Amino acid sequence: MLEQSTKTESINSVIEEKTVEICLQKGLLPGIKYYWDQKHQQTGIRYSLRLAKANVEALLTSRGLIDAVRKPRNQGWAIIAIILFSIAIAIYLYSRSH
Repeated sequence: MLEQSTKTESINSVIEEKTVEICLQKGLLPGIKYYWDQKHQQTGIRYSLRLAKANVEALLTSRGLIDAVRKPRNQGWAIIAIILFSIAIAIYLYSRSH
């Protein structure tokens, strides 16, 4: 029983180290996806995505790395809106001048 516990702790440690590495290199979302997939493979039970996110964030916070990880950006819609607005103004001004 003790061997199995040690083996499980070793697997968890490897998963956590790889998760931190992925988070630092590729960002938070790929790290959460990796952690989520590995936990599913390890247990055979579908692991909650919210729980995986919380665990990865707690793991990074405990190591003081949460600020070093790239967060997903939600500003893509703003750029598209500015471009569309500029096109609309250009069409309006063009139609008024002719």
